[in-house]
Amino acid sequence: MYRVIKIGAKDVPMLANGATPYRYKQIFRVDYFKQVTEDNSPATSIDVFTRMGFVMAMQAEKKDMRKVTEDMFFEWLEQFESMDISNACGEIATLIAGNEGTGSDPKKQAAD
Repeated sequence: MYRVIKIGAKDVPMLANGATPYRYKQIFRVDYFKQVTEDNSPATSIDVFTRMGFVMAMQAEKKDMRKVTEDMFFEWLEQFESMDISNACGEIATLIAGNEGTGSDPKKQAAD
């Protein structure tokens, strides 16, 4: 799922797909699903969505994901003001959730 998300004054293209959680783990050496389910604190949520936003931005830029590093994350983050990412977390979460759901309707309806 592709979407342009406004982070501060910048329009940031992001792409979420089936590889996104695996790329998250590849870059940050932490399981995305484990982080989300084990710690629901606001600070952890902002951190997870910020990192996931970075992964999706790199996918949208068609970066060679094998060469994307955690150091690149900090360089990417430096282009934004401190509250920009926090304010964009809702849109990032929506993009992630849209990718995790199915894009098709069930073929059969349950009998009443």
